[in-house]
Amino acid sequence: MRSGGRLHRVVTSRPSGCLVVVLSHRATGDSTLRAYARPMASSAVEMESARRTFLAAGQRHPQRGLVRPVVLESWERSHGHDVDPDRIEARFLGHHQHVPLLVTCADGVLDEFVTADPGAGCSVALLDAAGVVRARRDCDGALAGLLDGLHLVPGYGYAERTVGTTAASIALHEQADVAIDGAEHYHSQLMCLAEAAALVRRPDSGEPCGVVVVICHAGDRSPLQLPLARMLARRVTERLAGEPQRRPRAVLDQFTGADGPYGEWVLATDGDVVLTNAATRQLEVADQRVLSDLVLADLVLGDVSTEHVDLPSAGCVEVSVEAVHLDGELVGCVLTGAPAGRRRLPGQPESVRRQGSHVAPTTRRDFAEDLRAASRREHTEASIQANRELLSPYLRAQQEVVASIRQGRNHLLIGEPGVGKRTLLVGRFRDAYPAGRVVTVDCGSDAEELSAPGRTPLVAPERRPHLLLLHGMNMLSPVGARRLDEVLRPLVASSTPPLVVGCIDTPAVDATRPYGLLLRHFHQMTRIPALRYRADEVGEIALAILRRLSGRRSLRLSLQVIRVLEGYAWPGNISELEDVLRYVVARKPLGEVQAPDLPQLCFQGRARRMSMLESAQCDAIIQALYESNGNRYKAAAMLGIARSSLYRKIDAFGISYIA
Repeated sequence: MRSGGRLHRVVTSRPSGCLVVVLSHRATGDSTLRAYARPMASSAVEMESARRTFLAAGQRHPQRGLVRPVVLESWERSHGHDVDPDRIEARFLGHHQHVPLLVTCADGVLDEFVTADPGAGCSVALLDAAGVVRARRDCDGALAGLLDGLHLVPGYGYAERTVGTTAASIALHEQADVAIDGAEHYHSQLMCLAEAAALVRRPDSGEPCGVVVVICHAGDRSPLQLPLARMLARRVTERLAGEPQRRPRAVLDQFTGADGPYGEWVLATDGDVVLTNAATRQLEVADQRVLSDLVLADLVLGDVSTEHVDLPSAGCVEVSVEAVHLDGELVGCVLTGAPAGRRRLPGQPESVRRQGSHVAPTTRRDFAEDLRAASRREHTEASIQANRELLSPYLRAQQEVVASIRQGRNHLLIGEPGVGKRTLLVGRFRDAYPAGRVVTVDCGSDAEELSAPGRTPLVAPERRPHLLLLHGMNMLSPVGARRLDEVLRPLVASSTPPLVVGCIDTPAVDATRPYGLLLRHFHQMTRIPALRYRADEVGEIALAILRRLSGRRSLRLSLQVIRVLEGYAWPGNISELEDVLRYVVARKPLGEVQAPDLPQLCFQGRARRMSMLESAQCDAIIQALYESNGNRYKAAAMLGIARSSLYRKIDAFGISYIA
């Protein structure tokens, strides 16, 4: 205490590092000053004393009024979980493979807050209902370093059973917003923080799905922390409620902007709904289906380009697909198209083009030059599209499967055994509907038992999408086909029918076989090409299978091995390739696989006769090489495929050098 003039000044230091200055008139005396200054400094000291007493005794402190009941109950729960009060035991639990909607909405809200007020001097974090940190934004570098040292970073578990009492743990347990200060933390390393947590609730049910925490140093705590946390949590909740409409709204805005007055066809989709303009609705139904299949497949495959398409009624048309992005994520596609040659060509405005038209030309004017140039360009683009479909038949089959899944059309897949029909179907269904249900029926063994008494239905009525996969339909007996037909008829006629997809392990369909009775249930048929027709994909398929078989072991394929695999005929298709790689993994657990590690069958260089498809592909490559004078870069561009794919096919077909 120091005396200056007529005022007394008392300076006292709080445990958090703040200085409290109390000014009083000289007549009040020293006892009054000390009585006023003591309660402001003693609360933190008494809280720390109560915490130490609790940790020593493991029971409630006698002075119940000093520690808040919710904090004291959290201390007891932390003590029951055997939380170490002096060592941070938070562990990294990982991130979700698919980012939840809560995290996406919270990222946007937290980014907006940090951008609007970068000098706020605090950090904001989002924890999910399990107490795992999912997002964090910092406005203070020193505080960010402190939180990193405490492992309060995205992906780490920060539940009550791990680090003890925190604002987030109390808020999730009590289902209420709360603020925690300094010594109220159970863990000693967290006593330097002041936290305020507010719940984020689901818009549909009102149940808590996460918590927003505003964190600052205990010396910088403010009564505005809890209102700020509530404001941010309310913004996240509002964005959660409006998020389902943001994606369709973004697609609708781009669809409206693309629907111009030039008579072009415009289709847009977000994966669930397909929008069409008036010009598109005037097309034949078959043409509309082809265009809608194309835009749905491009959305799933991420293939955004300009190409020529042959419609059943309208003939050759030119289409262009544009992506719709929202917060950096692909949420939809917009397709515009018109008959080839009718689309308005980009160029200079008419007023600019006609400037100087009063000056007589010095050479003879060719009035048909623009028409011939447009015709040549359209012919080139049509050739590229035709060559691409010829040289990559698997891509076309993949697009048809994706479109059928999105539109709910029952599909029939045919092809040689082991070409990956079931893998392709289930993979694309999971991409389109991650939470969907897949039911597989082995027609060779299960079909005759489907209608047995007490048999449970194949697909239970439910809201989520479900896929009924009929595997090995060519193995059906007459009795099994009839019973399967009796089961399918009420399923496809129900209010929520499943997507029924059948697989036939033959390259052609024979309607006289027993499965011919079931063909009426399918709307479309696609032939999956054999592995020998996909030589440029053998390397990627082999690497994917090798990663699955080897697990976490470091095992890789050399370039020479990939060339050997691409040159083999693979009569057993992908199943045989998987057997070969399983043989390699069993004998070489790690390292780089070399040619001697392969079984002898891969080196059987017996000559085989090319199929009609391979002959057509070989002729197209030779023609492109002749037109480009042997320039493989230009030939690949003319064929519409990658240069690496062209090189592999040249080696596979044994095409000689052309110059």
